[in-house]
Amino acid sequence: MWSRRDVLLGSGCTLVTFAARAHTDRAPDGFTVLRAGAAGFDGAVPGPVIRARRGDEVKVRLVNGLDEPTALHWHGVRLPNAMEGGSPLTSPPVAPGASFDYRFTVPDAGTFWYRAMRRDQQERGLYGALIVEEPASPPVDRDHLLLFADRRDGDGTRQFTLNGAAAVDIPARPNERLRLRFVNASATQAMNARIDRHRVFVMAFDGEPAEPFVSRDSRVSLGPGNRADVFIDATLPSGSIAPIAFMQGGGEAALARIVYEGSPARAAPAGEPAPLPANPLPQRMNFSGALRITLPIDGLKAAALDLVPLFAAARGRTVVMALDNRDTAAHVVYLHGHHFRLLDRLDDGWKPYWLDTIAVAGRQTTRIAFVADNPGRWLIEQHALDGPAAEVNWFEVK
Repeated sequence: MWSRRDVLLGSGCTLVTFAARAHTDRAPDGFTVLRAGAAGFDGAVPGPVIRARRGDEVKVRLVNGLDEPTALHWHGVRLPNAMEGGSPLTSPPVAPGASFDYRFTVPDAGTFWYRAMRRDQQERGLYGALIVEEPASPPVDRDHLLLFADRRDGDGTRQFTLNGAAAVDIPARPNERLRLRFVNASATQAMNARIDRHRVFVMAFDGEPAEPFVSRDSRVSLGPGNRADVFIDATLPSGSIAPIAFMQGGGEAALARIVYEGSPARAAPAGEPAPLPANPLPQRMNFSGALRITLPIDGLKAAALDLVPLFAAARGRTVVMALDNRDTAAHVVYLHGHHFRLLDRLDDGWKPYWLDTIAVAGRQTTRIAFVADNPGRWLIEQHALDGPAAEVNWFEVK
């Protein structure tokens, strides 16, 4: 089980870190200092959890203690291009022994994360969570982060972890409402979790509120980079234990447990949840004037970044992109700087949620749509599930 402490960052921000691990420093000018080293940020894997409230300014100083360049990317945050860490496109990487100040206002409340831009560095533990709280807290009794990742033991065996540990206990009183923030911080592994004996209300994907729905079989399934916020009502009696089982190696492993203790928090469960407050995302898209683009996915190995963008769009224009996976393996596609809608197959209707990362099945074409409203040059990362890094594209919003 993990615990946390809150440290005021200024402008209403707080920093949460694991009590048993190294703390982050705060510089005199208000910057939170993250030191990148061989054992994660500030000697912890995952790195400290950074908390802010929507509209707050986040100020983080990355100090590169590695013997190679690095950059800090804020996965899923719609921030200014120069601050997003999409090296080498948006800014040069930070040289060994040097530092870089990331400073931006968070426009959306939700569950996000940060990571080293280089995948090999991310896999060595350079990642952590960024939690942006709503202006008014939703009616939940407990709020828990479940940061999923994987690591290889000395014999090469892959082990899944939550919050850097092999097992996590989540305390609950009967009739409490829990908010669980799932983050898949694995570079290559899909996450599939089943919460035993509880209804699971899915409230948000990739940091953006969705129309609440009950998940099938109480499962939460996420590709690499995806996040999901879920609400569950603790309906079991005191003394009960409900495992959260993750698919692993053809079976299931209980990486977490909901442990009931104490008297009921209220006379009855809270009932159907209301949607989370909306973030300032486009309400409409102009499909008649949309720019229509195809991104071919062929499973080639990583290549140097092309000097020519995949496309350029005027600011505010709708972009419809066909993700054409010609490979037999499923591929993960991550769009920097924007969130998109997953389009229905037969028309331009969309699913009732936003995404920034999506897995495209082998030999399938998936269509997405977004408004190109964040100016700058943005990466499109793509790789096969459980495969090496693949070709990287980019686009420009003018």
